Amino acid sequence: MACFTTARLITASLTCALMATTGLARTATAGPDDRDAPINPIVVEATKYSYAAKTVTIGGKEPVSVLEVPNSVSVITQQRMQDQNLVTMVDALAQVPGLHVSTWDGLIGQIRSRGYLLDVSYDGIPAYNSGQAQDFDLIVYEQVEVLRGPAGIFKGSGQPGGTANFVRKRGLAESAASFAASVGTWNNYRMEGDVGGPLGLDGRLRGRIAGSYLDRDFYTDRSHEEKVVAYGVLDFDVTERTTASAMVTYQDDRGEAMSMGLANYLLPGNPLHNQFIDVPRSTNQYPDWNLNVYETIEYSGDLRHAFANEWVVRGKLTYRDQNKIFTDGFPTPGTGLNPVTNRFSSYNRRSNDGTTERTGVDLYASGPLHLFGRKHTLTFGYAWELYDFAGVSLNNTPYTGSPAGSGIALEDAANVPMPALNYNNGSQSVTEQDGFYGQGRFELFDGLIAVAGVRVSDFESKSRTIAPNPAPTNYVRGANAKNEVTPYGGLVYYLRPNITVYGSYSDIFIPQTALKWTSSGGTPLDPRIGKQIEVGIKGAFLDEALMASLAAYNTRDVNRSFTDTAHPGFFLQLGEVEVEGVDAELTGRPYPGLDLSIGYSFIQTQYLKNSTASLVGQAFDTWEPRHSLKFFAKYRPTTPGWDRAWGAIGVQAQSTLLGGGVADVREQEAYAVFSLHGGYSLTANTALSVSVNNLFDKVYYARVGGPNTYNTFGDPRNVTLSMRTRF
Repeated sequence: MACFTTARLITASLTCALMATTGLARTATAGPDDRDAPINPIVVEATKYSYAAKTVTIGGKEPVSVLEVPNSVSVITQQRMQDQNLVTMVDALAQVPGLHVSTWDGLIGQIRSRGYLLDVSYDGIPAYNSGQAQDFDLIVYEQVEVLRGPAGIFKGSGQPGGTANFVRKRGLAESAASFAASVGTWNNYRMEGDVGGPLGLDGRLRGRIAGSYLDRDFYTDRSHEEKVVAYGVLDFDVTERTTASAMVTYQDDRGEAMSMGLANYLLPGNPLHNQFIDVPRSTNQYPDWNLNVYETIEYSGDLRHAFANEWVVRGKLTYRDQNKIFTDGFPTPGTGLNPVTNRFSSYNRRSNDGTTERTGVDLYASGPLHLFGRKHTLTFGYAWELYDFAGVSLNNTPYTGSPAGSGIALEDAANVPMPALNYNNGSQSVTEQDGFYGQGRFELFDGLIAVAGVRVSDFESKSRTIAPNPAPTNYVRGANAKNEVTPYGGLVYYLRPNITVYGSYSDIFIPQTALKWTSSGGTPLDPRIGKQIEVGIKGAFLDEALMASLAAYNTRDVNRSFTDTAHPGFFLQLGEVEVEGVDAELTGRPYPGLDLSIGYSFIQTQYLKNSTASLVGQAFDTWEPRHSLKFFAKYRPTTPGWDRAWGAIGVQAQSTLLGGGVADVREQEAYAVFSLHGGYSLTANTALSVSVNNLFDKVYYARVGGPNTYNTFGDPRNVTLSMRTRF
């Protein structure tokens, strides 16, 4: 189903360097004496066949050693994606330590980090309000970088929990092509292709096209998805030091009768009250006509110039247009399934059709500064982004059964009638923010690096009602901030050439719409500030084949709205919550043929100050388990002949999850889910692989929601058989 009426073309081509994934100037074990080395050309495939990434761009703008980023960072490499058959954003982020992923509707997921929703950026360009947006298939990206904790210095406004940066694939210097096809449980069929290489001008022009097609059912009855993805990129070396790039991405994703989880029993005085309903995992409580459609087109451009003195200037531009149709029926909020009649009292039915436009620009310069006999690095730049959503909707049209008021039996949910789609409301919201930022990496003395920076941001939001609303309005001012200062600071010390310890302070701001009382009326509260202190240790071992890290952090979210009892309807900026925890990670190759990824996370949250006194000391985030463990190990023998085969095992375990449930009544107890993977190379370029997820068919809830929905089972045991060939 086509959602776009027009596709906007953006002719501005700005651009960049292939920072994409790795292999850059400074290696992970580079100590202070190695930093005068010139920047080498970027090689996209440098860590393609490894789980360990030695450099990242998410801790700065230009690539920097993981050891010198004074924050927790993780990377999902291309090889990891292939070994585990990871094909979506949710698939990849579910493997990152410290992140908790649960599904909304089967097409998009809710990703949480350190108590908050995870923010997203693309090749370093922030995307406001993107934590729960439908995203591109992983065929578009070379690797995924995650920084846990506030990233306000480069992002501006956002959530304190962290940011995932998706690094797009780039043109190839040597001709290469690959094709993969897979078939899996629940009629899961997928194909993908990826081809690229030099296109002429003695290799100065390089290109790449990639795409995928997916058609699948789900473990829930009647749910079905079809998705098409296409991606193309051209890189052109204008001169020996200047590279221009242009990229375009398209995705059409259609989901039918998608499940958003189950209700729970709800009848006060009944022994089953607030408990999970006793039904098979395949149960789908939603109508056949539930429809989710996302059609997205994105244009991006990069321009990068490297001067002879090692300074780099770079400009990046991206524009994304996403049309979304969402038509659904679901049990009315606040209601659940009557355990006596096995009926819902009523269903809400709604529809909306909206378009989201995102435009982002990032301009910066970065290079060395020689001062007091030492070499330092400076980065300064400007970022701007615009988020514009406009949509029409059908307000809730209740349905109470036939005859009216009789309720809807669970087994009849598929047949809830679809309402006439006569849209009666329209709205538009626009958010714009920009900021100037700067960061310096200063070598104070041998082995000690200070990282300091600041951003000054402006943020403005506004909204209005539009046709077919019977009374369209002018824009109304929303959350705003002017000259908001976001500081950042950290120290990194090399205990050895391959081991660093660090400490850092970072924060981020969230503008608010709640008003505080003044004698002349109300004025918005100051922005919330999410501020974090983190300390840790990192190491690169076995000739950089194995990366390890351990971090502890404390985050305070201050200026939260607090009811002003002296002035009803107004608020004070006195609320405060705390998040603290530990993250540990080990990735790479400790032994020839063995690739590992092991991560453990601990988190606890609490209200420190709140209008509701009974909440003080209680957890404010119940959507993440206190303890979680993520383990994946792959082994390929090194003995000739035996090296054709490989095997892997994965484990994901976590402690009790309460979510939106009721303690000791409706919560998911601690559990562990195992997966098994293996492959065999038929030839040097063609291999078969198989993945068995939820090996022991563990029955568990991946998400615990409210009375009417979002109590979502984890996927039952499923198998995927894949074939991949390279040319």
